[in-house]
Amino acid sequence: MGRAMVVNAAQLASYSQAKAYLVSSELLKEGIGLHFTASMFSGLITTAASLPVDIAKTRIQNMKVAPGQTPPYKSTIDVIVKVIRHEGLFALWKGFTAYYGRLGPHTVLTFIILEQLNGLYNKHMGVEGSKSGL
Repeated sequence: MGRAMVVNAAQLASYSQAKAYLVSSELLKEGIGLHFTASMFSGLITTAASLPVDIAKTRIQNMKVAPGQTPPYKSTIDVIVKVIRHEGLFALWKGFTAYYGRLGPHTVLTFIILEQLNGLYNKHMGVEGSKSGL
């Protein structure tokens, strides 16, 4: 659940901010190019924010505990602290490129579809000049 919260918060906030920046700086105009660029940036930010939580989740799911033994990890925070202590800070982002390779396209599809559906809704519901924050 924690990973889902981090992913959604990072995706939504970074997409909105990237889109607003690109429009206000007049780098891109409203359209698929804007949505694609803002989505790729959002995927990058989301990868950086969620990969440490994903690594912790995976390590907890994969830990093997024999009867009578103490589990190697107690919580997500315990995993993160032990990874930093034994493997270094940057170990929390191992596999960044592969993770971004999966999350980037997912984010692009999600936001392009969202923007297209918002545009259709606004067009057919008579909402003129409405700009989606997302």
